[in-house]
Amino acid sequence: MATIKLPTDKLPQAIEMAIRNRLNDIKLSSILVDRAKMRIRKGGDSTIKYPELWAVEEGIGYRKRGKPLRDTSTLFNMLSSKSEKTSGGVRWTLTDGSGYGIKHQEGFTNEGPIAIALSSKAKPIIRGMGDPPHDILELDSAGLEEAPDADAARNPRKGNLKYDYYVLEGNPKVPARPIANNPPEDIKAIARVIKREIKGIK
Repeated sequence: MATIKLPTDKLPQAIEMAIRNRLNDIKLSSILVDRAKMRIRKGGDSTIKYPELWAVEEGIGYRKRGKPLRDTSTLFNMLSSKSEKTSGGVRWTLTDGSGYGIKHQEGFTNEGPIAIALSSKAKPIIRGMGDPPHDILELDSAGLEEAPDADAARNPRKGNLKYDYYVLEGNPKVPARPIANNPPEDIKAIARVIKREIKGIK
């Protein structure tokens, strides 16, 4: 998903090999994971700021107090890194085991209809449907009650009736929330790791 190249081919051969051997370490490349997770926790960095979730802005559904890329934890927990030697040095790569990190990196458009869970009964059923578009007829056949509008979805209990889900029509856009980024503070942190390792060569 993101790659940092550490060139060493302009150095004398003995020094180059020592540095390449030292830097080709997955423990070192994990600095990319640490910085990405810090970005997710903080909702951005010095150059980007994550937009709030739709659910937070509208006050609808289980994620109405959620944090972008954080409250579900799937992508967060599946970030990893790898390190490999190249012809010109060492390459560190941030990888995403969830498979959808790149979508958030660039932003994407969902295809409606999208069912938003409002009750504990609806939540596992909608989750089991996977990515939208969702089968609204299946929800109806499960005996779930649809909220007629956004106001009802914000307050799903009305008298003896409890709404289970709300439907977003159209093709809602999910804004970009870059996971991989190289703000000045990340460059400095990575440089410190490299400098420390090179200093340790004997």
